[in-house]
Amino acid sequence: MDKRKQKHGAFAVAISAAVLAGVILFNVVFALLAKKYVWTIDTTQSDLIAISDYSHELLAGIDKNQNQYTIYFLADPDELENYELWGHVTGENNSTWGMSYIYNLAKLYEKEFPFIKVKQLDMNEDADYIRDNFTLTIGSVISPLTVVIENRSNGLKNYRTYNRDDFFTISNDVMYFRGDDRFTSSILSLSGDNPVAYFVEGHGENVGPAGDEENFADASRFAELFAELGYVVKKIDLSEEDFPAEDDSDSIGGAAVVVLYGPKNDFTGEEVNRLREFVNRKNNNLMVFMDPGVDDTPVLDEYLEDFWGVGFEDNIVIADTSDPATSSALTEDGKTFYADYELKETSPGSALVSSFTNLESLPGAFFSAARTIAMNSVWSDESESNYVPEMSTSYKLGAVYKAPVLSSAEFSDGSAVCFDDDIYDEYVSLYYDEKYEQMYSQYYDSQYEKVYEEYYDSNVEDFTEDGLSSEEIEEKCREYALGYIEDMTESFMDSYISLMKSDTLPVMTLTHGSWMYEVSESVSCYMLACGSTSFASNAALSNSAYSNRDTLYSAIYLFGRNILPFDIDIVKIDNPYSLSVPDSDVIGWTVFLCGLLPAAAVAAGVIVVVRRRKHN
Repeated sequence: MDKRKQKHGAFAVAISAAVLAGVILFNVVFALLAKKYVWTIDTTQSDLIAISDYSHELLAGIDKNQNQYTIYFLADPDELENYELWGHVTGENNSTWGMSYIYNLAKLYEKEFPFIKVKQLDMNEDADYIRDNFTLTIGSVISPLTVVIENRSNGLKNYRTYNRDDFFTISNDVMYFRGDDRFTSSILSLSGDNPVAYFVEGHGENVGPAGDEENFADASRFAELFAELGYVVKKIDLSEEDFPAEDDSDSIGGAAVVVLYGPKNDFTGEEVNRLREFVNRKNNNLMVFMDPGVDDTPVLDEYLEDFWGVGFEDNIVIADTSDPATSSALTEDGKTFYADYELKETSPGSALVSSFTNLESLPGAFFSAARTIAMNSVWSDESESNYVPEMSTSYKLGAVYKAPVLSSAEFSDGSAVCFDDDIYDEYVSLYYDEKYEQMYSQYYDSQYEKVYEEYYDSNVEDFTEDGLSSEEIEEKCREYALGYIEDMTESFMDSYISLMKSDTLPVMTLTHGSWMYEVSESVSCYMLACGSTSFASNAALSNSAYSNRDTLYSAIYLFGRNILPFDIDIVKIDNPYSLSVPDSDVIGWTVFLCGLLPAAAVAAGVIVVVRRRKHN
C-alpha cells in the first residue's frame, strides 16, 4: 500500500476520532454545565421557568447569613425529567407530570439566590431523615410529588410542605402554573426570625410555675409541638410586661401566636389593650382555651365577642351513655367524649381537619369537660364576611368541631347542661316533671278563673235545660278549666323541648380575618377558640388515636406567617399539550437530525473523495 495513502488514512482516522471524542466531551460538559447553571430554553409561549422581577425585589432583602433554605424533592431524578403536563387530562394523578417544571424552577432559584439549595432525597434510603425532620400528621402523605421548603435560622428550622398540585391550578380546560408565586411566598413566610408562641400567665392558667420557661405543666406537649414546628416558646405576664415593640425596619415581618390556656380570672383593661394591640399587628394570631365553670371574665369576654365573634357558653357537654355501641362518650359520666368534625369546605374551620377527613376511618377528636361556643351569626360559616371598622378587616367565622347536644337550658339549680339527643329520656325524667309543675302552676294562677267563668257563662243555660244541678255545672266547668290548663302546659312543654333542640353546637371554632397591610401584601389573622383545655392537654396530644395533635399542628402551621404577595403573576397555560413537543415536530426534528444531517455529511464526504481522486 502506498505509504502516502496510509499516512493520509491514519490522519483522517485520527481527525475523525478527535472530532467524535470532542463532540462527546462537549455534550458531557455542556450537559453538566446546563444542569448546574440551569440553562433552559422555553419552547412554549408560556414562560414557565422564570423568576419575576417582583420576586427578585421581594427576596432581595433576605439576609443570606441568617437564612439557609433547602428545597427538597423526593422524586427519582429520572422522574423529574418527565416534561409532560397532560397527566391531569388523562386522570394520571399518581404520575409525576409537571414535577420537572417545579424542579427546574427551584434550580433557577438556587442559581439566582445564594441562600437557596436544592436537594433530592430518596424515600427509602432517607426515610429516617424524612421522619425525623418533617413532622407528619395522620392525613399527610409523603410521596414523589412532595416538595419541602425548609429554612434553618439561628439554629432553628421551619418548613412548608407542598404537593405537586399546589403548584398548579386547573379549571376546566385551562391550567395555571403558580411556581414563582408559591416559591416566593413560601420563602418570605419562612424568612427572618422564627415565629414566637407566647403562653399568657397570671390568671390561673395551667402552664406551670410563673416565669419557668421549662415547665408548662399540662400544656407541656402543646408547647413542644410549637417548638417542633420552629417556634420560640415563651411565657408572658401581661400585668407586668408588654409584648416586644414592632420592628418597623423589618419589611417582611415577624410572626407570633398568643395562647390563653385556661384562664380562671379576668383580664384587666390594660392587659386586654396590650393583647389587642399586639394581635392587631401583621402575622400575629390568638388561641383561647376556656374550661367550663369560668364565667366571671367580663373584660376578656367582651373582647372575644366584639372583636372575634365568639362567646363561651356557661354549660358543660354531657355525651350519651345509654348505648355503648353508638355512644360518643368515653367515660361513664359522659363528660369525656368524641366531637363531630366540621366537613363543610366553605367553613374556615374545615382547614384544620381537611388533611384527615378524607380517611376511611376518622380519628377521634378528644374533649373532656367542654363548654360550647356561641358564634356571631354575622360572621358564621354561612355568611360571606363582615368588615370591622377598627382594622378594616374582613372576618369569617366557622366551626372546627361540634357536639350533638340539646342547647343550653337554665334549671332550678342555676346550672346549664347540654345533652346528646339520644339521652332525651333521661333529660325528661330529670327535669320534665319539675318544669311541668312550674308551668302548670303559672297557667293555673293566671288562666283558671278566666277560663272557668267564660265557660260557665256560655254554657250555664244549656246545662240547666239539660237538668244539671248547680253542683254538677260547677264540676263540669272545673273539669273544662283544668283540662284547658293541662293542654296549655303540655303545649308549652312540647315547644320548650323543641326549642331546646339543636343539631350541633360548636366546641371549637376558627375566626379568619384578612386585610391589606401594604399595597401589594395581604395578611391573614386567626383566632382559635376551644371550649376546653383538655383538647391541648398532655394526655390528648400523646395519644396517636386522637386527631387533637394533628388539628393543632394544622393550626400552628397555618398561624406561622401568612404573607401573600399579590403582584406575582401566575402563568396561564391554555393548552397543556402545547408544553410537550407535538408529534409533527417530533417527526420533523427526527428526519432532520437522523436523516438530513447525516445525508449532508455523506454527500460532503463523497464530494471530497471524488475531488481528491481527480486531483491525483
